Amino acid sequence: MLMTEKKPPTRAWAILVWMTLIAGLIWLASGPEALSQTPANSEASMIENTGLVEVPVLKPQQRSSADPFVLYPDGLKFDVYRKGARVGRHTVEFTKDGDDLKVKSRLKLKVKVLFVTAYKYEFNAIGVWRDGEFRSVNAEINDNGNESSVEAFVNATGQFYSKGRKGEFVAESWLYPTNHWNVGAVDSDIVLDTLTGQMSNVEILRQGIEPLETRKNGTIDAERFEYTGELKDVIVWYDRDGRWVGMKFTTKKGETLTYVCRECGLSGAQDQISDAR
Repeated sequence: MLMTEKKPPTRAWAILVWMTLIAGLIWLASGPEALSQTPANSEASMIENTGLVEVPVLKPQQRSSADPFVLYPDGLKFDVYRKGARVGRHTVEFTKDGDDLKVKSRLKLKVKVLFVTAYKYEFNAIGVWRDGEFRSVNAEINDNGNESSVEAFVNATGQFYSKGRKGEFVAESWLYPTNHWNVGAVDSDIVLDTLTGQMSNVEILRQGIEPLETRKNGTIDAERFEYTGELKDVIVWYDRDGRWVGMKFTTKKGETLTYVCRECGLSGAQDQISDAR
């Protein structure tokens, strides 16, 4: 009887398999801080295992209180892109609860390589604002199976307390969180990183007006702000009325993610011109 010898896999197929495995290992190696830009040696990260740290913070400047229900009547929806491919979506919903404004944020990412899921990330948070001031946030993060949480709030004495995977701190006043929907954050030099619960010292640079692509309204004029300092490589765009209309950031692992507005409350592309002009 004749034996039929099985042919080994072709070289091209072997290369594709190896590329998939390598890409998956790279994403898996990103670890639980893949989306954080805060340096590991920052002041906020030094609080790990050292107990509660008290931080002197001046009360943030408040811009004129803009009604998010007017700015974003249908909430916020962004498509998230990596290397030209859509890998996820970020949504923000606003609801009223008595005198409180509740802000529900959700970011969901999934990266596939050759139809194989190499990386998943999910962020869910509920923030509370009252009279234009940030009161609390509770966030749950699942970074490729690594789970963590952030809890921050203003206590009865007016101090701001935050606890995350890097530790905890208490400040003399509330901080703007990195949720970006509130343009008032661009006037701050200290913000709360809602991915880690850490305090980040920043300088936010105004870089002028430039055209920005959106999914629903085409090309609009938007003002560009760049975060530098402990929270760097983050660029955020706002329109003339303070609407959040775009974002781009590079993680400490070198991955660049771009937010393209699908729904940002824009009424017409020709009317969106920054008041900084």
